Amino acid sequence: MDARLDALLAALTRIDDPGDLRHLPEPGALPSPWETWTLIGLARHRGRQLWVADLVRTRLRGAPSDLAAVGALGHPEDVPQLGPVPGMPEWEYYFHGRGCRVTHKVDGGVIDVDFYGDTAEYFDTYFYTNYLESLRRPEPPERRLVVLHPSARTITLAIASLLAAGALTPLGGRDSHPYRLADGVLDALDTIDAFCAAWADPGRRARLAALIGDWPAADETAPAGLSAITAPRAGRCRELWRQRLHRDLKIPFVGADALQALADLKAPDLDRCLGVALREPPSGIVSAALAVIGKADDAKWCDRVYALFARVDPLGPLPQPHIWMTSLKFLLRHGYRTAEMTAALAKAGRTEVGEAVLLALEHAPELALPLIRRGLLSDVPMDRAEVAAILALVGKPWSVQELLGALKASDDQERTADSRAALLEAGDPQAEKAVLEWEEMDPHEPEAGSYLEIGGRRLGPFYSAGEHALKNRGKYIRYEMGKLHDRVMALKNVVPPEPQGRKP
Repeated sequence: MDARLDALLAALTRIDDPGDLRHLPEPGALPSPWETWTLIGLARHRGRQLWVADLVRTRLRGAPSDLAAVGALGHPEDVPQLGPVPGMPEWEYYFHGRGCRVTHKVDGGVIDVDFYGDTAEYFDTYFYTNYLESLRRPEPPERRLVVLHPSARTITLAIASLLAAGALTPLGGRDSHPYRLADGVLDALDTIDAFCAAWADPGRRARLAALIGDWPAADETAPAGLSAITAPRAGRCRELWRQRLHRDLKIPFVGADALQALADLKAPDLDRCLGVALREPPSGIVSAALAVIGKADDAKWCDRVYALFARVDPLGPLPQPHIWMTSLKFLLRHGYRTAEMTAALAKAGRTEVGEAVLLALEHAPELALPLIRRGLLSDVPMDRAEVAAILALVGKPWSVQELLGALKASDDQERTADSRAALLEAGDPQAEKAVLEWEEMDPHEPEAGSYLEIGGRRLGPFYSAGEHALKNRGKYIRYEMGKLHDRVMALKNVVPPEPQGRKP
């Protein structure tokens, strides 16, 4: 581990006598607060992951090593894939692939783990950020971490620093993911727990924050008479982090998170950075810039967003369709070139047809039906699912007729799966009858599942991804309906007209 990390672990041992604020480490002598609190958060989360592994072994009759070895085929026999944890009804479990997720039904906390061998030691960044976002009442250490990383995705930047410093160790043979706490950090877990227990006392936080180099927190909690010491150091702390983020802006893929972190920091040069990003080729950093601009929702960006909109292709490779649609939505919201923007909806494609249908129902109903018909039989599964879910939620005669029209237009099992699932959700007896008649004329022959022999155990049956998709289409449509519910309800009474010159 590098010297700054060693100094941090040593500082954590001095919670009972942190010393005079004036003599505590200057900004830069220890890891940044964004990195330190991420490390503390992961150290605390390790215990939660080990607890999930224990639940799998003792209450769900599973073996983490089986899940790690063969994924879904290693799920415990005669145990449903999801349900309440036996003896702990406030917790719900869900087996997935090589891991298990448990969710607290009241607090909402989601702890998700992938197993490697027989251990739950390894972290998945996506799982951890989901955990932070799921917390309704975070404990003091997690509350501080969320304040520093209000956009949880920016934790990836701190994790990269911790990997480089040797605080985290990737799984053998890999560069970065998954990763566990390094041995030196594991040796300090009791020290970290003691620090977090002390942190729970608000009266001690100013000195504890300064002790670990979190001068922004020290400045926010210190008595007014100490601001001459804490304020300049807090400013220097933020400036060092800003400089680091600027270096990361130039790194492919990382730059998007760095731009979001600059927005979270309220960096004084944020507008300049956003303007530069909007001129980049279509990429993650452009999408990040649009997300920041969209959240601020300031019309001053309309001209520059329009320039971006005009140079991306709604039918081009990803992420161009998303950038195009996000730009169009921003411009429509601000009444910028409204006629041009609404007319452009007809060009939507590649994952954005569902969004275009909603915008057409909101702003230009005469454009909705051609988009609906294109989406229901699209080559893109996301388009088919979103449009079918919208029509199921509308549940009016015209929307049911559009879903039935997709069945009449195609005998393809996969392409009509979403429309059939949506018709069954619409609650219309005639629609259900039509689905049954279609399936009698175009029956699906389920594939025979294959089996796998491991250690004398027969595992399976195993089905292809396509077969699983057909089996689970109803669940997926219901999931999409849940996501879109509130927005569609506001449009439920809009009846889009038949395009001029075209028959139904």
